[in-house]
Amino acid sequence: MKNNYAITIILICILFLPNFTSAQLIKIGAGGGLTQILAPDALTKEVSDGGLGYSTEWNAGLIGKVDLPMLPITPRAFILYHSLSGSGSTPPELFKVTQAETDLEISQSIFEIGAGIQYNFIPTPLGFDPYLALDLSFNSFGKSKVNDAEVDGSDVSRFGGGIGLGTEVTIIPLINLDLYLSYKMFNLTGKEDGEETISAVTLDAFIIFNFL
Repeated sequence: MKNNYAITIILICILFLPNFTSAQLIKIGAGGGLTQILAPDALTKEVSDGGLGYSTEWNAGLIGKVDLPMLPITPRAFILYHSLSGSGSTPPELFKVTQAETDLEISQSIFEIGAGIQYNFIPTPLGFDPYLALDLSFNSFGKSKVNDAEVDGSDVSRFGGGIGLGTEVTIIPLINLDLYLSYKMFNLTGKEDGEETISAVTLDAFIIFNFL
């Protein structure tokens, strides 16, 4: 009886070992895309209307994934730098700048460090591997600048989260193109009284390199 169990275990190992050893377990990529701030109004309204005029800007970063053989769940981690800017005339109310109407250039950045999991759907033909991702992140807001003058108290840190849909497209066996559309909230927790949630949509593309 014991011999039968041993033979069964050996056969299972022989059958599944090639799947484990041939799988691309570690994925590392670099890329970037667009960040569109959605809310609050204080950030998205035109400068002339008392907002900061943030709209669609760029982001760039790194992503890493660990494929778990035979499981549809993939742990993921990422670093993204988001650049935000706006321009217009009339000082924004948020900064309470006391000066005559003039042209203003406003800028800020968000440095996002996150981790999460993605659920991989059944791969489709032509090398498309769609997935759903859930992420948590630590977000460091750089100091806002108005015409290169820093605004005190605007550099804060908050915890946030996001959800998104993506797909990996096989280019060659060791290189994929990862396309990802996500909805993010940069300050879910740690907010001060009266602080509104900052939300955004991002669209990114990463070149992914697969390693054993």
